[in-house]
Amino acid sequence: MPRLSEEQIRQARSVDLLSYLQVREPNNVRKSRGNTNEHYMVEHDSLKMSNGKWFRHSTQQGGYSALDFLVKVRGVPFVDAVQSLTGAYAFVDYKTVPRVHVPKPPPKPFALPKPNRNNDRVVAYLRGRGIGRDVIFRSIQAGILFESDKHRCVFVGKDDKGVARFAFERGTEDDLKKDLSGSVKRFGFNLPPIEPDGHSSSVLALFESPIDCLAHASIHSIGQTGWDGHRLSLGGVSTAAFYGFLERNPQITSVWLCLDNDKAGHEATERIINELLSDKRYSHMRITVAPPPIGKDYTDTTLAIQQATMNKSTISRPKEAAI
Repeated sequence: MPRLSEEQIRQARSVDLLSYLQVREPNNVRKSRGNTNEHYMVEHDSLKMSNGKWFRHSTQQGGYSALDFLVKVRGVPFVDAVQSLTGAYAFVDYKTVPRVHVPKPPPKPFALPKPNRNNDRVVAYLRGRGIGRDVIFRSIQAGILFESDKHRCVFVGKDDKGVARFAFERGTEDDLKKDLSGSVKRFGFNLPPIEPDGHSSSVLALFESPIDCLAHASIHSIGQTGWDGHRLSLGGVSTAAFYGFLERNPQITSVWLCLDNDKAGHEATERIINELLSDKRYSHMRITVAPPPIGKDYTDTTLAIQQATMNKSTISRPKEAAI
């Protein structure tokens, strides 16, 4: 194994991640909306960069340099990472060299997976996650949920014309979670109101995942609250789906932030609030913070409510008379 000098290590640690990406991977970095000092990584949209530091909220990893990123996130051996930033491969600060236009790669074609002949496994899986039958079949009938031929849940996001533009796959037998190739993040999974012109149709509730949207709907169905607004999945903590939805639905006047009860969810909630308050287009918007009352997400809350209901039913059931 080659030996590294202290000067090589010092030089490698002096390279910040944002500068590294702007030179080596310019298509992999974008400026955050509403925050001129923050950038995010396209490959990992929960990774934010500002003031020479970076932090990936989905894995709770952070650092101060491109070297930290290469080792912690991409798993590059320390020696190889240092050599990629120094010596014959020395990193050149993007500010000292002419910017070269790098054309964006052509978009990948989007196509929904082949549906299975029935949705039995998806229904069973979602029922096991606490989702109500009425909510499941409502989603299937709306064409925004189906079972693929590989027995995965497919959550579909559509445009204003009802054309599928986005899809998220969730395994029913494993932990697979992924956006379908060619998906447009601006068209996230949306569970619309039952009554499009109802009193809650101007309200939008935001969640991190499609299943949390269905869980929230199941809770209100069980409680018969009458809440009937839009429910939108961000697909994580990126706001692309949120602002895309607002642009297409100017009737929205109230936003409920129902993100997860963890550090990433709390930070995303704070970020979205600051973005809305600093943007004059949304000065009329009413903001409500409504994290899940039980557990990490609304799926946990749904399961807890169902368990409590079952326990109550068991306690109140009269004992059979002995024969």
